[in-house]
Amino acid sequence: MKQKTFEKNSKLAKSLDTNGDGIVTDRELMMKERMVRLDNQDKKEDQQRYMVWFSAISVTLFIVILMLPIVPLDRVDHLSNIAQTWVISNMGIIGAFIASNAFKKNGGDKHEPI
Repeated sequence: MKQKTFEKNSKLAKSLDTNGDGIVTDRELMMKERMVRLDNQDKKEDQQRYMVWFSAISVTLFIVILMLPIVPLDRVDHLSNIAQTWVISNMGIIGAFIASNAFKKNGGDKHEPI
């Protein structure tokens, strides 16, 4: 079996060879893969939090603006059907986020390899 090698001055070899012995072991490769997965999971969770915050803030602002006296009542009547669907959709996003976090916290994701 032929030994696989990296190019000279390879950035990949330097980042994978954590102990500097010039050999990239299976353990070092798996550790790098795990770190990439954890980093991606962290970024995904950040994006979910941003989406939930945007939904919560936008719904709150929408309701506050509709309750201000500067918005005429006939306009509120026209927007009510769209507003109901939009508010319920955003509340669904928030509810799904809270439910998935509770599910994870209670051990519901034990089968996920991280």
